[in-house]
Amino acid sequence: MAEFFYHIAFAQMALCALLLFPYRALNSSIPLFILLMVCSCGYLVSYSFGDLASHSVLWWIGHIGGNALPGVFWLVSLSVFGDHTVLKRGQYLVASLTLVIPFTAELVQQLFTIELADYEAIYGLVTYGGLLLELVLISHALVISFCQWRDDLVQERRYIRGGVITIASVYIIMVIIAEELFRIEWQWLDLSKSFMLVVLVTGINFFLFRLKESSLFETVKAAEIDSQRRAALTPGSKELARIVASMEQDKLYQQDGMTIAGLAKHLAIHEYKLRNLINGKLNYRNFNDFLNYYRIKEVTDALTDPTFQSTPVLTLALESGFRSLSSFNKAFKATHGITPTEFRKRNLQQP
Repeated sequence: MAEFFYHIAFAQMALCALLLFPYRALNSSIPLFILLMVCSCGYLVSYSFGDLASHSVLWWIGHIGGNALPGVFWLVSLSVFGDHTVLKRGQYLVASLTLVIPFTAELVQQLFTIELADYEAIYGLVTYGGLLLELVLISHALVISFCQWRDDLVQERRYIRGGVITIASVYIIMVIIAEELFRIEWQWLDLSKSFMLVVLVTGINFFLFRLKESSLFETVKAAEIDSQRRAALTPGSKELARIVASMEQDKLYQQDGMTIAGLAKHLAIHEYKLRNLINGKLNYRNFNDFLNYYRIKEVTDALTDPTFQSTPVLTLALESGFRSLSSFNKAFKATHGITPTEFRKRNLQQP
């Protein structure tokens, strides 16, 4: 029965990778997600095709896929659920260690015909150091998911964060602890794992292909987004007008700790409906992005006004609602492409 479930999970993951492949150029997260599905298929090779001969081709596929899986899962979580996270080389390097460490250890054993178990210090460092790295990366992926969950305006993505990512993280952690750390041999463990995996993959495919195609991967261009936002603010849209007025007139974005729940209470609009309005009509995917739009606009106006020429950038940033200079600089540069100081110099030097 366990093999039957593994075959279903394998087929669904392979299908998911194939269906996403034509869209790989639309978003940098899509190739990573495809790689995650491929690694998962590799991991399942060991379970889907019975006992494999040691160091056979299929054995190596299972070995590589299974060890690469935690690192790729971490990268996908950063890319898809991080707050405008642009992956860096160092992050790719850290993620690759989940594969490089065990793969190198295996190659050394084969090339030099030795057993690392005979060298306790090296064996412990490689084995338990690798396990610790995997657990840290998966736990961090879980933290990222929850930290951004509250401000996420894409309802389907919130479901994935709250449910699918949690189950996936717990599943991988359980497998690492049960199989690699404690080496538990329980007759129902394999069946439980295979059933949980089928449920997990079915849930992922449901959210990816049954609901909005942009639930996970943002593919709308900036110009199209601006056009949609302007179109949404047409006369007659009273609730949207109240939302915009709360920002432009009441300047609620300046309030420290402003949340989607606080804005919903102020406007007397149900939080679920407010999320749909800001996301569906104004095309913001994150509540902080919505607030930062008005914060950046306020600071931008001040930086081009000679009256505020001597006012420190930090003061302007904090008064507009930003909590730190680093978060402000990141948001400002993402909007204008240059730092606030450079922006001020360029605009105040113009006649």
